[in-house]
Amino acid sequence: MELTNKERILLEDQLRAEYMCINKYRAYAAQAVDPEIKYLFDLVAKQEEQHANTLKMLLQQGGFNPPKQQ
Repeated sequence: MELTNKERILLEDQLRAEYMCINKYRAYAAQAVDPEIKYLFDLVAKQEEQHANTLKMLLQQGGFNPPKQQ
């Protein structure tokens, strides 16, 4: 599947946003005292990781190297 430059930029921006959310949810989980709240933040972080993996796959299929998580 060939991506336009605009599509590549949009996917890369969304991937960076997913990375930011993953980092925030992990940090919130680490700070959580209540085990249920910690579990929920961990769960949402895993869902965001799945979103990030989907975006990385789309970029790779389009012939681009996705940005790395920082």
